[in-house]
Amino acid sequence: MKKKITFGVFSFIIGIVIAYYSESFFREIIQDIYKWSTSNKIKFVGKNFYIFSNKLYFITFGIGLLILTLENLNQEHIQMLKNGILSILIFVIILIGISAVDANMKILECTACNDGIRKLNWNEINYGMILGISVIISIIPNLIRIIKRTKKPVFNTHNK
Repeated sequence: MKKKITFGVFSFIIGIVIAYYSESFFREIIQDIYKWSTSNKIKFVGKNFYIFSNKLYFITFGIGLLILTLENLNQEHIQMLKNGILSILIFVIILIGISAVDANMKILECTACNDGIRKLNWNEINYGMILGISVIISIIPNLIRIIKRTKKPVFNTHNK
């Protein structure tokens, strides 16, 4: 039990550190998805300045790594690798999906666009929400496996 708590706290902190250092990378990826999914009908304007994303982003990365770690503590290496790849794959698919849908919605809601090109300020995208939802959905298979593994059959314990 002490091992799980130690690994859990450590992985949560590592998840937050990863989120902190990968923030600008993911911002650029999301901006590229916005451009790509709309055939360059979105143009970013203004200064690309940000201090920190919202707290949801950091907390979900911490929780995501925590759950992935706890689910894989007693697994064999090949199963750990499969679980990690599945989570990353789901994360990428959801990230692309949410970003593409949001980008196209921004194009659709534009009524005064010149030549169909929507100008967005760099901070008009809710990066934290997109990344947070992507992480939460990507850890659902791990949560299901944890719940199935910890669920114990109920036996009739009444004495007759």
